[in-house]
Amino acid sequence: MNYYFKNLRSTVMLLFLGVTLLCVNFSAKAQKTVGTVKANVGTKNLTFFINKVNVKATKIFRNGVATTSQVNNEIERISNLGGGVIKFFSGTYTLGQINLKSNIRIEVSNNVKFIIDRSKGNSTLFNLGRNANSMQGVISNVEIIGASDNPSSWFKIDLSNFKKLDTATPFKVSFVKNFAISRFVILDNYTLNPSVFLVADSKYLGRDANGRANYDLSTFNRIPVQGVVKNAKATGIGTGYALVQPFSGKRLYFENLEGEQGITVRLEPGSGKSNDDLNLTASKKMGSIDDIFIKNVSNKLGFAALFIKPHAKICNNIYATGLHAENSLSTLYIASASLLPQSRRGKFTNTTFENISFKQTIANKVSSGTNNLVASNYPCDTGVEGLRLMTEKHRQKLVTVRNSRSPKPGVYSLIIKDAGGQRYKTHPIAPVIFTSKYAANSVGNVPGRYNVKIPSLGNIKVQGGIFNGSKVVYRSDAKIIVSGAADTDYIFE
Repeated sequence: MNYYFKNLRSTVMLLFLGVTLLCVNFSAKAQKTVGTVKANVGTKNLTFFINKVNVKATKIFRNGVATTSQVNNEIERISNLGGGVIKFFSGTYTLGQINLKSNIRIEVSNNVKFIIDRSKGNSTLFNLGRNANSMQGVISNVEIIGASDNPSSWFKIDLSNFKKLDTATPFKVSFVKNFAISRFVILDNYTLNPSVFLVADSKYLGRDANGRANYDLSTFNRIPVQGVVKNAKATGIGTGYALVQPFSGKRLYFENLEGEQGITVRLEPGSGKSNDDLNLTASKKMGSIDDIFIKNVSNKLGFAALFIKPHAKICNNIYATGLHAENSLSTLYIASASLLPQSRRGKFTNTTFENISFKQTIANKVSSGTNNLVASNYPCDTGVEGLRLMTEKHRQKLVTVRNSRSPKPGVYSLIIKDAGGQRYKTHPIAPVIFTSKYAANSVGNVPGRYNVKIPSLGNIKVQGGIFNGSKVVYRSDAKIIVSGAADTDYIFE
């Protein structure tokens, strides 16, 4: 009898163990997608991603052994079968442009590093629906995901084979609907372009007599729709660039994103330059940025956790919460449109930011320096606009150094350049820089100015450290560095 019960108990234990392992296996499978992602933005309850990949086939690449053509051929084959999975197991893979197709999920194991093959001028790794020459149909139901929830095990994209100011685009996201990208690290080298770059699949028309690239303005409605970017970080971000930036996009969800230097998330349609086709469209809504949810975004030693600027577009229904910066210029930077003529300028509407925090731990120091530069340990990155908003204490330090020289140098020549060599280093300014608004109680009557909802001063958190400046600075706070007078040319431009 005892023998019987011992065997029965053993059998039950084995069955329990088997069921447990099976459940663990099911759980592991379930974690190979971000799953359904929903959130409220304004009055809308929005769906940002649904896993719709029906796994008809699977292809595994191992030990870094894969060619660009092999990967693209497998994506094409599996997509044509109705969908499936491409898996990359541990190793270092050097690949050119990988073109995603509908109903494909790419699963990336721990200890995987991707390097972009730069032969033939390539600068992109994963391409989701961008082909400016073919006007292909929209692709849908695409996911790229790392295997582990542990940030130390997220897959890496190493850009060390790019020089500073080279163009690099690890993820180019364009004419695609229902997509998700998650669990990755960008090891940047102050390159140009955002790491996750969301753009319209606009039709390329060639170059004009002056060598300027032209695009069909009627095609800027071919944009990313319904997508998620979450659980990612980047180091070595160029000051004017970002971990994630939509030029265009609708119904986008960004969560748990961390940047070191530069900007973490940048909501800015186009460049705003004279040859920026996106901002030359007749409609201010074509290719705009709308219905955006942002949660838990941070930045260290950079420009901002979140930067917004509308250029010619009217961008609507934006909500962000959990924004943090440490030793950066600001946590949230709200920039005014500055295009000419002023009638072209756009704005952000129905836009709310909550739970903003800021911390400074690195002291600001200025000395006379050598080689005609002011030596400093200023920790953060900025463009010229940020220099106009420096605190009076630090403006005077800079002017004192300038006035000690004979002949007096140009003030910008005394400011150390950022790591990319294009912009500048300075000290943290404020948790919120609000240059789209003239002052706390006035937007101003200049086109391109607009208001958004930010927390009250009491609810903007300065988390210890040494920062003791203003919590919000406005456009009217801008000064001419040398004289300290209000910089009216900038304030009213």
